[in-house]
Amino acid sequence: MTMLKRFLFCALLLLPAAAQAQSTTAIDPGSAAFMHGDYALAMQEWWKKAQAGDAEAINNIGILYNKGLGVERDATKAAQWYRRAAEFGYANAQFNLANLLYSGDGIKRDLDQAAAWYREAAQRGHLAAQYYLGLMYVDGEGVRQDKIEGLKWIVKAADAGNAAAQYEVGKMLVEGDGLQPDPVKGAEYTLKAAHAGHSKAALLMAQIYATGNGAEKNDLEAYVWARIATDRLKPGQDSKKAYALIDELESRLEDGAIKAAERVIAIRNPKPESNGDGQGQQAPQ
Repeated sequence: MTMLKRFLFCALLLLPAAAQAQSTTAIDPGSAAFMHGDYALAMQEWWKKAQAGDAEAINNIGILYNKGLGVERDATKAAQWYRRAAEFGYANAQFNLANLLYSGDGIKRDLDQAAAWYREAAQRGHLAAQYYLGLMYVDGEGVRQDKIEGLKWIVKAADAGNAAAQYEVGKMLVEGDGLQPDPVKGAEYTLKAAHAGHSKAALLMAQIYATGNGAEKNDLEAYVWARIATDRLKPGQDSKKAYALIDELESRLEDGAIKAAERVIAIRNPKPESNGDGQGQQAPQ
């Protein structure tokens, strides 16, 4: 098992119209500039807040340096800014610093420190940090290998709604990898992850319905999830498995059933809409 690719969560605060009318600062100016692609202005706004000790602004400056947005990419400076915010107890910065230390992308890789900062963020309720910390325990990276401790953190994140963790727990329960097999419970975790958009969870749900291992065998449901999986998965072994399963299921399903499946797929896996303005940047975490 390897650590999954890093990702950023985002949260955009939407205030009621009445509240917006009472305030001229409904959104942080730095975040507004960031989302419009004006990184120089974002830096200026966050720099002012950072000088006053604002941990979120300090973290966001780290993001600009780490991504090379508005400035030349400098992982060392990014780590310094992340660390400043992390030492204030800001969980997002602790998570970002751990990511950078784990990857070693532009700085010296340090798995011990990565695990330590994931733990700090995990203890503050950061779900992705809980998941990654769990994986490090399972793999014995940066910490003494302890699969029970690792599973504890992964399950904690899964129960709180982290889709990647839900898939991981579901897979282990279905396959009996590190846990007492419980396919039915595993299917429940996997289904939550699949509905949340997790690509591999969609494939696993297709396999669960196709084999009846964890849920009542249902070719139509298997076909729906296999089709959704092919839409979400990148080309590779998993997508080949999904296409092979589709071919197998199509040979058993009637045309009317496949047409019905198309409507279900459209509901469960709607295509993202594009506003066509070339922006779409998300607020930093």
